[in-house]
Formats: sequence, C-alpha cells, structure tokens
Amino acid sequence: MKITSIDVRNIRIPLNDPKKFSTKYVTHRDYTLVNIKTDDGVEGWSYVWGIPIVKNFLDMVKDMIIGEPAYGTIRIWNKIFSSIDRWDRSGIAMRGLSAIDIALWDIIGKYANLPIYQMLGGFREECPSYYSGGYYPDSCSSNADLFRFIEKEMGSAYDKGFRAFKMKIGAASTDIDVERIGAARKAIGPDCRLMLDANCGYDPETIIAMARKFEKYDITWLEEPVPLDDLPNCAHVAERISMPVAIGENHFTRWAFREIMEHKAARIIQADPTVMGGFTEYLNVVGMAATYGLKLAPHCFHDVNIQVALARPEIMILEYMDIESDVINVQRIIENPVPAVNGMIRAPEGPGHGLILDEKAVKKYLYQG
Repeated sequence: MKITSIDVRNIRIPLNDPKKFSTKYVTHRDYTLVNIKTDDGVEGWSYVWGIPIVKNFLDMVKDMIIGEPAYGTIRIWNKIFSSIDRWDRSGIAMRGLSAIDIALWDIIGKYANLPIYQMLGGFREECPSYYSGGYYPDSCSSNADLFRFIEKEMGSAYDKGFRAFKMKIGAASTDIDVERIGAARKAIGPDCRLMLDANCGYDPETIIAMARKFEKYDITWLEEPVPLDDLPNCAHVAERISMPVAIGENHFTRWAFREIMEHKAARIIQADPTVMGGFTEYLNVVGMAATYGLKLAPHCFHDVNIQVALARPEIMILEYMDIESDVINVQRIIENPVPAVNGMIRAPEGPGHGLILDEKAVKKYLYQG
C-alpha cells in the first residue's frame, strides 16, 4: 500500500455567463487534479479549487511522499506541513495538502471497500443542503434584469425541492440589494431559510447598518461580512446584528479556526476540506466546533464534501451548486456528479469518495498556465 506516483494537472473551465459579486468578477474556474497510485495498483484522486501555482507546489513536495504508506494521512500531512510551514501556512500550501489528503482517503476507502463517510463515523445516510446562487450575471444589463433573474433562479430551485437558499450581496447598491433580497424571499416564501453572502466586501459599520435593513426578510446567516483576517471586527459585527455570522471558507488549518472560535467571530463554521487541509485536518476542526457548541456548514464542492457531512452530526447543512447554476463547474469533469433530491444529498455509490473522473473531459479543459 505504498505510494508509487503522483500525477498533477491543471484544468480551466469557462463559465457560460460570467458573473460578479462584491469583490470579484469570475469568467472561469481553475482546478488542480491529483492522482495518486500505490504499489498494489489502487489509485485515488481528488480535485481542489485554486490558481495554477497549486500544481507547482505539489510538484515540489510530491517526492516527499513517494514510498510512504497511503494510510499514513496524519504522518504525510505533518511531514509536508513541517517542511513548508515557514514559507506558507495558508492558501497555496493548504490547497495542495488538501488534494493529497483527499486522494489518500479515496485510496483507503477503496482498500477497505467502504465509502469515506462510513470510515469517518457514518452518522447518517443523507444530509440537508441549501441552493447557493444569487450572483450578478453579465447577462443582466439592468436592475430589473437582476430582480427577474433572482426571482426565477430561486423559484426554480424551490420547485426542485430546496427549502434553504443563499444569495450574494455587495455588487449593487444597498437599496438594490434589499430589493433583490425581497425578490428572493417572495420566490421562496416565508417558511424557507435565506442566507446572504457578502464575500468580505464591507467595513464593520456599513454592514451593521445594512443588516438592520435585511432583518425584515428573516435571514438565517450573514456570511463573510468583513475582510478575511479581521476577526476582531468580525466579532464586532457578530455582536451587533440579529442574524448569526458565518465564516471559514477561506481559512486554513485548526489554528485559524481556533482563532475564529476564541474571538467569537462566527456561530457557523464554513470550513471546506478541499481548502483548509483535507479530511484529516477537517476532523480536528469538527472536534473543536463540537467542544465550542458550534455548527458547521461546509463550503462548496458538495460532491466530495458529502463524505464529511454524512460522517458527523455537527454538520448542519451542505452548500449545493450544480452545473446548471454555472458557478462552480467542476462537475463537467465528473462522470457521476452528486445530485440533490428534494434538497437532500446522499453519497455516490462505491468505495472511497465514489466519484469517477471523466478523462475525456479533463483533456478538453487541460491548462498549462
């Protein structure tokens, strides 16, 4: 069960309709793919969302784990982290470590002939999800278009069985965003959950004032209200608004999440195993959240993150983005993308993470940048 090779590739998948939100304009998505083989012929794979330099990092460290046992996830994690911790303890390195770790868990599951979620705890067989959308597409050329777009998008998701929804704010004026929120609430009715994502686009006093205008729409959480690393001001916001704050999709390692919890910066932790260090490190964060009495709502990539969502009771809900939403489009390279049925998600059939890579699609989107 020793690791014999690691193959790393970049792909770039364009969006059909480019979109903006409070801090970014998105025309495409970059992913890094990792395939790990063992001397027994068992192969695991994974993907992470990241800029192409993640591949450079993985090419730099992959020789460190050749010959290591594939089951040694903690040993391998510590070996790589201790070799690079003085250079990078965040985005690039953690995405690379996440890719290695998830591919290793895929191998372990295939050896055991069990899905990963059963090995990590097997708490349940399905997990609730929320529809995540509400962007500002290029195809919307007026405010009226934005209102029609979000009402149609959220209404369509409601018709598919979702009863929880998330939308963006921050790429329009406060008055326009309030009207967009009203359109979303009208589409989904009074009994569904509605969350707002600010993508770190505001200073504390501005978002506090805005949150008061949102209260009438019964908001379940407000996500990333201020810049990522400004935890004191995030806590300042959390203490002064009526809706819970959610953060964590862009934080890395157990130590960053300890800071979030100790600052009381959020009640909902959005750690993403594909970003913050893989399943191995995610379990450390779940343990801390359980101790602090906090809930988790993993960010994005439900196709693979369903494995931890089914394993632990602390995960309250899973973010869902399918290919039709044209935002997170990695499903274009997966033969068996994971659907939500009436807002509930189950793991794909098969051992490991159960996902099957579509090599023909990968070749179409290979990117050398």
